[in-house]
Amino acid sequence: MKKNNKNKIFKFIFIVFFMSFLVIYFSELTGYYEYQNYKKATLTEEQIKKFEEDVKNGKEVDINKYLEKEEIKYNNTLSKISNKFSNTISSIVQSGVDSTFKFLSKFLEN
Repeated sequence: MKKNNKNKIFKFIFIVFFMSFLVIYFSELTGYYEYQNYKKATLTEEQIKKFEEDVKNGKEVDINKYLEKEEIKYNNTLSKISNKFSNTISSIVQSGVDSTFKFLSKFLEN
């Protein structure tokens, strides 16, 4: 029964890694990252044009007015699940290491 559970866990982990690979691969194939960089470059060019126009018209220029404030939010479902998964793996590894050292200390005491 234990061998069957190990096979299921291995298959699940393999499927998760394979699906992650496919998502990253197809996003690269479709040019998602290049499009995101293009959008950033386009916004920057638009801000440069606004800046040049304001300087030409003699308006007061403030750098903060032309900078894009990009706010990245890392608080989403995937990050929460990944964090829980990481904490679970960490606790399993920690308990394994603790039990190994307890076993070794008993072995060394005798």
